[in-house]
Amino acid sequence: MSIRICVVLGQALRPGPGERRFISALTGDPRFELTALTTAPAVAERVPSGVQRLIDIEQLAFKVPDTAPKEIPPVAPFDPQALSDCDVIVDFSHSGAVLDLAARARHGLWRLSAFEPGAGFAEARDRAPVTEVQLVSHGAGGSVETLSTAAYDTKFLASRNRAFIREKSVQMVLQALARLVATGSAVAGIDGPLPVRRGADVFRAHDVPVYLGRTVQELVRRALFAAGERLGRRPGMFSLRLGTGDRLRFDPGSATDLVPQNNEFWADPFLFEHEGALYLFYETYDYRTRLGHLSVGRVEGDRLVPLGDALKRPYHLSFPFVLSHGDEILMIPETHETKRTEVWRATTFPTEWELAATAFQGVATADTVVFQHQGRWWLFTNICNDSFNDFGSELHLFMIDGPMLNEVVPHPLNPVVIDTRTARGGGRVFCENGRLYRTSQDNSHGVYGYGLNVMEITRLDETGYQETRLRHVLPDFTDGIMACHHMDAAAGRFVIDVRRRALGGPDLWRR
Repeated sequence: MSIRICVVLGQALRPGPGERRFISALTGDPRFELTALTTAPAVAERVPSGVQRLIDIEQLAFKVPDTAPKEIPPVAPFDPQALSDCDVIVDFSHSGAVLDLAARARHGLWRLSAFEPGAGFAEARDRAPVTEVQLVSHGAGGSVETLSTAAYDTKFLASRNRAFIREKSVQMVLQALARLVATGSAVAGIDGPLPVRRGADVFRAHDVPVYLGRTVQELVRRALFAAGERLGRRPGMFSLRLGTGDRLRFDPGSATDLVPQNNEFWADPFLFEHEGALYLFYETYDYRTRLGHLSVGRVEGDRLVPLGDALKRPYHLSFPFVLSHGDEILMIPETHETKRTEVWRATTFPTEWELAATAFQGVATADTVVFQHQGRWWLFTNICNDSFNDFGSELHLFMIDGPMLNEVVPHPLNPVVIDTRTARGGGRVFCENGRLYRTSQDNSHGVYGYGLNVMEITRLDETGYQETRLRHVLPDFTDGIMACHHMDAAAGRFVIDVRRRALGGPDLWRR
């Protein structure tokens, strides 16, 4: 039986990308039935006029991308009676007239804080590490319950930050609806109730001069970054650090630097032990071509002996996830530009490979890993559901028949993690003492790959997923770095990548 959903839009001339993505997902999912699509009465303006003028100018000067589906079902004028026979009212308008109807929906009226007037502006003003969003359900008698929370990396422009969180956070509603279908409850699986968020912090007119100064500073940094690339300065470059330790007890501060000498950087390292030797696979990014390819070397003590290219294609390659499967050695690199996931087989290890299988045709996936746990194969990947090409906020889980990906079944709660601080993969999934872990990226603070997490997976089955952060590695363990975002270990050695500060400045730039 499907969940009956009424959707209320705001008064905008055209629904935004987030609303259109949400409606498109509803109409394409048999678990849900869109029973009413309407606009709300006008909402009183709660954004100061001076701030609104600034946002309007920003939108003209810096166009916000929009790749969301253009066509949606016809939108009807506001009619309270149309909202009477449904399980959930999803209200994007934040209109008081709509809130008065909350008791009509069996499972409440749901609102995202990202759609409050002025949401996301104050975080851009303050250069906040993340912008938090809550999904709240309003019920009969004025009851309020938080269903879930998420955090998104803050964009440095207020207009862009608002557009970003609005388009991204609709996935929170889809995830909560999926929970409602699967378990009968839309509340995220957590210990105890979540606090209810207050209204959005107000971006006042007198804040505009400070905000403009910071914005100009960021634009100058971006210009310096582009100039540094042209001059071969390798701004924001990644390099590797090699040390002794395992995946849980590694100390990045004690490791030895492996720094490329050419106009390139090294990132996404994976270790692989084969016939008594330890090999290191990694991305080599060329600043001149702006493409990455995969390289390999042999670890000898604290040195890396380069062996050459492992895989080079006319499109960007990164994240060379290498694994054994029976008598074969396979690699699943990141190939999101091709909009498919590729599985490569070693013909002459470690430098010659052939394409063995493909999956996810037409879908851009990033940082894909497969693993076997308790006799079952699983796949993690990061998928972009927005116009900003952001792969850092949503983790998707699939049940598969094996690493050749002949059968791929999405988990019913996808995306199983929504949070820029923990969602994106930062290495392989591994098991130790019967407990399952994965490494992930912290993409907060406006820096790609700001930090690294070790996540313990506490629930993994066909109907549920839960994890908790066991360790958080920040870029403070050695001088001159601004980020660290990937780790692997094998044969008593570990490797981590680090990002160097750009052009001698304190950080890189805000996205």
